[in-house]
Amino acid sequence: MSDKNKKKILVIEDDPHIVKVFMIKLKQEGFEPTIAGDGETGLQKIIETKPDLIMMDLMLPKKDGFWVMEEMKKNPEISKIPVIVLSNLGQEQDRERATSLGAKEYVIKSDVPISEVLDRVKKYLGTV
Repeated sequence: MSDKNKKKILVIEDDPHIVKVFMIKLKQEGFEPTIAGDGETGLQKIIETKPDLIMMDLMLPKKDGFWVMEEMKKNPEISKIPVIVLSNLGQEQDRERATSLGAKEYVIKSDVPISEVLDRVKKYLGTV
Protein backbone atom coordinates (compact mmCIF):
# COMPACT_ATOMS: atom_id res chain seq x y z
CA MET A 1 0.00 0.00 0.00
CA SER A 2 1.49 3.38 -0.93
CA ASP A 3 1.84 6.02 1.76
CA LYS A 4 -0.92 8.07 0.14
CA ASN A 5 -3.39 5.25 0.76
CA LYS A 6 -2.34 4.58 4.35
CA LYS A 7 -5.07 5.34 6.86
CA LYS A 8 -4.03 8.03 9.32
CA ILE A 9 -4.69 7.31 12.96
CA LEU A 10 -4.18 9.87 15.70
CA VAL A 11 -3.45 8.41 19.14
CA ILE A 12 -4.16 10.91 21.93
CA GLU A 13 -2.62 9.32 24.99
CA ASP A 14 -0.22 10.46 27.72
CA ASP A 15 1.07 7.04 28.85
CA PRO A 16 4.39 6.51 27.01
CA HIS A 17 4.18 2.71 27.31
CA ILE A 18 0.72 2.55 25.71
CA VAL A 19 1.81 5.03 23.01
CA LYS A 20 4.85 2.91 22.15
CA VAL A 21 2.84 -0.32 21.91
CA PHE A 22 0.15 1.27 19.72
CA MET A 23 2.72 2.96 17.45
CA ILE A 24 4.43 -0.38 16.80
CA LYS A 25 1.21 -2.34 16.28
CA LEU A 26 -0.46 0.28 14.07
CA LYS A 27 2.63 0.55 11.85
CA GLN A 28 2.79 -3.27 11.59
CA GLU A 29 -0.83 -3.21 10.42
CA GLY A 30 0.02 -0.70 7.69
CA PHE A 31 -1.47 2.40 9.29
CA GLU A 32 0.15 5.82 9.63
CA PRO A 33 -0.07 6.69 13.35
CA THR A 34 0.67 10.06 14.91
CA ILE A 35 0.68 10.97 18.58
CA ALA A 36 -0.59 13.75 20.78
CA GLY A 37 0.21 13.69 24.49
CA ASP A 38 -2.60 15.95 25.69
CA GLY A 39 -6.09 17.03 24.66
CA GLU A 40 -5.15 20.50 23.50
CA THR A 41 -2.42 19.26 21.14
CA GLY A 42 -4.73 16.43 20.09
CA LEU A 43 -7.43 18.84 18.92
CA GLN A 44 -4.85 20.91 17.01
CA LYS A 45 -3.60 17.77 15.24
CA ILE A 46 -7.16 16.66 14.44
CA ILE A 47 -7.86 20.01 12.78
CA GLU A 48 -4.52 20.09 10.94
CA THR A 49 -4.26 16.48 9.77
CA LYS A 50 -7.90 15.28 9.68
CA PRO A 51 -7.03 11.68 10.59
CA ASP A 52 -9.18 8.77 9.41
CA LEU A 53 -9.67 7.63 13.02
CA ILE A 54 -8.82 8.81 16.53
CA MET A 55 -7.88 6.59 19.47
CA MET A 56 -8.11 8.64 22.63
CA ASP A 57 -7.79 8.40 26.37
CA LEU A 58 -10.23 10.47 28.45
CA MET A 59 -7.88 11.40 31.27
CA LEU A 60 -5.36 13.67 29.56
CA PRO A 61 -3.20 16.64 30.57
CA LYS A 62 -4.38 20.20 29.76
CA LYS A 63 -7.78 19.25 28.26
CA ASP A 64 -9.49 15.88 28.70
CA GLY A 65 -10.96 13.60 26.05
CA PHE A 66 -14.50 14.78 26.75
CA TRP A 67 -13.42 18.35 25.92
CA VAL A 68 -11.79 17.18 22.67
CA MET A 69 -14.99 15.40 21.59
CA GLU A 70 -17.12 18.44 22.53
CA GLU A 71 -14.88 20.65 20.39
CA MET A 72 -14.99 18.15 17.52
CA LYS A 73 -18.80 18.18 17.54
CA LYS A 74 -18.76 21.96 16.97
CA ASN A 75 -16.61 21.67 13.84
CA PRO A 76 -18.30 20.10 10.77
CA GLU A 77 -14.91 19.40 9.16
CA ILE A 78 -13.91 16.99 11.92
CA SER A 79 -17.18 16.02 13.62
CA LYS A 80 -17.58 12.78 11.63
CA ILE A 81 -14.12 11.33 12.34
CA PRO A 82 -14.62 8.07 14.27
CA VAL A 83 -13.31 8.09 17.84
CA ILE A 84 -12.39 5.00 19.83
CA VAL A 85 -12.10 5.89 23.50
CA LEU A 86 -9.41 3.97 25.40
CA SER A 87 -9.94 4.58 29.07
CA ASN A 88 -9.58 3.15 32.52
CA LEU A 89 -12.76 4.96 33.57
CA GLY A 90 -15.29 2.17 33.87
CA GLN A 91 -18.25 4.15 35.21
CA GLU A 92 -21.42 3.90 33.16
CA GLN A 93 -21.87 7.70 33.15
CA ASP A 94 -18.42 8.12 31.56
CA ARG A 95 -19.30 5.57 28.90
CA GLU A 96 -22.67 7.25 28.24
CA ARG A 97 -21.13 10.73 28.08
CA ALA A 98 -18.43 9.59 25.62
CA THR A 99 -21.02 7.84 23.45
CA SER A 100 -23.31 10.89 23.50
CA LEU A 101 -20.35 12.98 22.32
CA GLY A 102 -19.84 10.67 19.35
CA ALA A 103 -17.44 7.95 20.48
CA LYS A 104 -17.93 4.83 18.32
CA GLU A 105 -16.36 2.50 20.87
CA TYR A 106 -15.54 2.73 24.56
CA VAL A 107 -12.73 0.37 25.49
CA ILE A 108 -11.52 -0.23 29.04
CA LYS A 109 -7.75 -0.43 28.50
CA SER A 110 -7.11 -3.02 31.20
CA ASP A 111 -9.91 -5.33 29.95
CA VAL A 112 -9.28 -5.55 26.21
CA PRO A 113 -6.22 -7.00 24.47
CA ILE A 114 -4.50 -4.79 21.90
CA SER A 115 -5.38 -7.25 19.12
CA GLU A 116 -9.08 -6.66 19.81
CA VAL A 117 -8.58 -2.89 19.77
CA LEU A 118 -6.88 -3.23 16.38
CA ASP A 119 -9.81 -5.32 15.11
CA ARG A 120 -12.14 -2.46 16.06
CA VAL A 121 -9.88 0.07 14.33
CA LYS A 122 -9.96 -2.02 11.15
CA LYS A 123 -13.74 -2.32 11.38
CA TYR A 124 -14.21 1.45 11.39
CA LEU A 125 -11.67 2.02 8.65
CA GLY A 126 -13.11 -0.70 6.45
CA THR A 127 -9.82 -2.57 6.26
CA VAL A 128 -11.04 -5.87 7.70
